[in-house]
Amino acid sequence: MGEITFSRRAGLVGAAAGGLSLAGAGALTATTASAASAAEVHWTDDLDELTLFAFDQVSIPSVQNLKLEMRDPVKHPANPVVPRGGPGDPDSWAVQFYGSVIKVGDTYRMWYCAVSAEEREQHTGSTSALWRVAYAESTDGVTWVKPSLGLVEFQGGTDNNLVRLDPAIGVLNLKVLYEPDDHPSRRYKLGCHVYWQNKGNRHGTLAVYASPDGLNWTSLTDIAPVDAEMVPDELLLPALHAEPVGGLYKWKGTYYASGQNANPSIRPHHGRVARAWESGDFGHWQQTSTVAWVRHQQHTLLGPGRSLDGEQHHEGISVWNRGNILLGVVGQWHGDMSWQNVTIDLGFLVSNDGLHFREPAHEWTFIPRGGDGPPPELVVNASFETLDGDGWPAPWILDANRAQTAAASTERARTGTTSLRVENVSGTSVGVRTPKLPAEEGVEYTAKVWTLTESGTPAQLFLEFFDAGGRRLVNHFVQPDASPDWQEVMLAAVAPAGTVTLNVAVYGATAATGVSFHDDVSVSWPGSGEGEAEWDRGGVIQGQGFENIGDETFVYYGAWDPRVNIPGVPLPPRGGVGIAVLPKDRFGDLMVDLRAEGDGDYQIPEVTSEFITATIVLGARHRRPRFHVNAEGLGDGATLRFELLEHDFTPIPGYSGADAAIVSTDGFRTPLSWGRGRLPERIRIRGYFDGEQNTNIKLSAIYVD
Repeated sequence: MGEITFSRRAGLVGAAAGGLSLAGAGALTATTASAASAAEVHWTDDLDELTLFAFDQVSIPSVQNLKLEMRDPVKHPANPVVPRGGPGDPDSWAVQFYGSVIKVGDTYRMWYCAVSAEEREQHTGSTSALWRVAYAESTDGVTWVKPSLGLVEFQGGTDNNLVRLDPAIGVLNLKVLYEPDDHPSRRYKLGCHVYWQNKGNRHGTLAVYASPDGLNWTSLTDIAPVDAEMVPDELLLPALHAEPVGGLYKWKGTYYASGQNANPSIRPHHGRVARAWESGDFGHWQQTSTVAWVRHQQHTLLGPGRSLDGEQHHEGISVWNRGNILLGVVGQWHGDMSWQNVTIDLGFLVSNDGLHFREPAHEWTFIPRGGDGPPPELVVNASFETLDGDGWPAPWILDANRAQTAAASTERARTGTTSLRVENVSGTSVGVRTPKLPAEEGVEYTAKVWTLTESGTPAQLFLEFFDAGGRRLVNHFVQPDASPDWQEVMLAAVAPAGTVTLNVAVYGATAATGVSFHDDVSVSWPGSGEGEAEWDRGGVIQGQGFENIGDETFVYYGAWDPRVNIPGVPLPPRGGVGIAVLPKDRFGDLMVDLRAEGDGDYQIPEVTSEFITATIVLGARHRRPRFHVNAEGLGDGATLRFELLEHDFTPIPGYSGADAAIVSTDGFRTPLSWGRGRLPERIRIRGYFDGEQNTNIKLSAIYVD
């Protein structure tokens, strides 16, 4: 069994995985377990406790009749807590939270990427120059101000919240580390995703800066950017495209930049994977990298030309370093061959060795993207309920010079009382169309109608696109199958260049004969849907901001909707910063699992629910460690019982049996009380879920300090 070392002198050493896995969670692979066993975490003054999270199968590898349930965070009602600025502000077009939040003293400090709408409209050079680093601060983590720093000239003045980079460079993604014990000039460290020109292509790479105050930054390497981009002979990483700072952290004395690229690795993968680049001093970076995380779908290669398609990882892993474990937030890319159907959620990862990450719950979405709003009501009288004085469903248009073979009907209706009845006679045709509706070139539109066939061949569904002069550019249609039941018919097509309007038509072809009914016509496009539009619709992105504030855990995140990447169509403004909220450290819980209890062939009459931790190496310490527990659902009929064991599982007198610590009250940090006997340097913790109401218990974490 592996060990977790807990000593100021020797540091903390992460545990190896045990042979048992938690119910409902995947077992650790041999590779993951081996990597975890080699992990070391030094117990420094700023990391003065060991946290055993319920979802950490390395620290708590052995269980009996327990299951893991992850908790869904709640988005803060004040979101976005940092919105885009107003006209004239440096962040009026984008607040892109590929950034960081760090508490220093009593102040929460935030760095993010900013773009000005006005500057974007006026600028004619490299777009990299538009991307700047901006700053905000807060006293409570919710209400943020953008202070006037007076450091950077922008639009003729310095009254803005832009930080100073020397030399200036365009920054698309950034992460900040704070190391107060380093040299005063290097207390703050900044990793940046910047660009360089490679054979006419703009590729990503890494730039690094340091600062005494987090506001005035100086490059740690000798760079002279051209058009706000690095030049090839200044690169810190190999001369390949990389997006290197989705996360930035220090682990066991080594700095890691966590990012993404799709470059070759020992084992081939599809699309974007998480990589980690290493540095011993933050200025010099190794040319090697490690594949830190791959989603299981990426082991199936989709082939060339499909870089957008399929389920993929997105950007690097933003990290919360908790001493003996790293908590990570990562992008879940839901791909497609078209940008207009690509969406992004955020997942949750953990690591015990600082390098290899895993999911505590398979494909669990930690922070989902926001909901889409409804489109403007393009199709008026979509259900044919409103009739004019002649009984016609206005404003629908019947093709001119055709026999009256279409009419509103109350014979059949999917919703309401009326539908459109189309009777088609061989040798004639009939078309019923919407008025021309607004449309944009490059957008994929989806037309839908519900159809019921009474006899013969039902009418077709058409989608037609027109230019500014009303000339039809192209039409698309689908022939529904005949069905006596209502069926939804769908047709999707991309509006060609020059599109200004579209219409939807129900059309009976000349050669067809039959009677069909049609109801509930709609037109939608990426970004449209049901419910009120949310600020973070389409895609959410991982910043690196994690804070325990009072009895809550705040996880900061950003927004970017990839579906707006439509060729030839200007990009809309983007971003903002939001907070996902959990009860303090309650990401997931160990709970009683009764599946093995009963009269079945593979059951027993009564089960015991317990766990045993990996070995905790306390080392030679001047005082006895303290233990606390984060749990709820406790009471007279639901208690947690804790014992301390030797490394070889022998109960320790004074800390086990009748002397076990009992917890019967809820709390985020409830102390465990035992006797006063001296503890050995190597121990384990065993916990029992007791009582008739033990299924109510939720154990989130154990703390040792």
